[in-house]
Amino acid sequence: MKKIMLLTLLLLVAVNFSPIVVHANENQKEDLMKIVSRFMPANSSLISPENPFSTLPIQLYDFDHDGQKEIIFTYEFKVKDQPSQFGSIVLKKDNTDWRKIWETKIQGVDLDFSGLADITGDGIKEYLFGVTIGAAIGSELQVFQWVDNSFKKIADVPYHKIDFVNEKQKVGIAVWQMYIGDSYLIDVLKWNGEKLVYDEELYSKYYPKIEKFYNEKISEMDAWYFWYCLADAQIKANKLEEASKSIQKGISLVKKSTMREVIQDFNDLAKRLENKRK
Repeated sequence: MKKIMLLTLLLLVAVNFSPIVVHANENQKEDLMKIVSRFMPANSSLISPENPFSTLPIQLYDFDHDGQKEIIFTYEFKVKDQPSQFGSIVLKKDNTDWRKIWETKIQGVDLDFSGLADITGDGIKEYLFGVTIGAAIGSELQVFQWVDNSFKKIADVPYHKIDFVNEKQKVGIAVWQMYIGDSYLIDVLKWNGEKLVYDEELYSKYYPKIEKFYNEKISEMDAWYFWYCLADAQIKANKLEEASKSIQKGISLVKKSTMREVIQDFNDLAKRLENKRK
């Protein structure tokens, strides 16, 4: 009987408290919207990035570790008969009020990325802002580092798709550049203290994901350009025997097609492979 009474009491408490929690969350969202609306450019609207998946237009992060999170929000400003302008604004609280401390904006067709990652390994996450310029051209990723209560741009990275490779302190960026159709040439970049550079060790760590991608693509369509990109990845990951087989497979497919001039591209891959073996 006591157990039943205790269970009933707990259920009543849960029912009574759950609306309060929801209400508090709603109040927080309303408060954020009120703050952000004061700094929104005229005729603009909040927009969520395509990536990372499920990211909201408003993000919070304590860049200067003072216990008060800064507000980052992304917006779109549409211009008639022109590409939209996509922007990001950072707000910082001084005493009891908020002020705008930074803004960036780029023209494009979509907001592809808005997120945080510790690229430099200094314990403070960088802000990454990527706008799609066009389907063929791809996107432009800007990497901003927090310096003296504002942002300093430390890198510009063109890409079609990006992914991240976690290391102990730093986060590497896997950059996918479109080759043909749904095939990509991929590099993995790491901060060297001054700039983003290709990193062979991180590439090898990331390689299984690349291999899985191309194995799935090849199982759907045995196209020479998938083998070309796979061979490129295998050379970079020091999978030299596998790369040799991929090159031969790609050449055999090209010989059956009308694009025999592509054989030279595979020959160039073979030269890279031989140089790697030396």
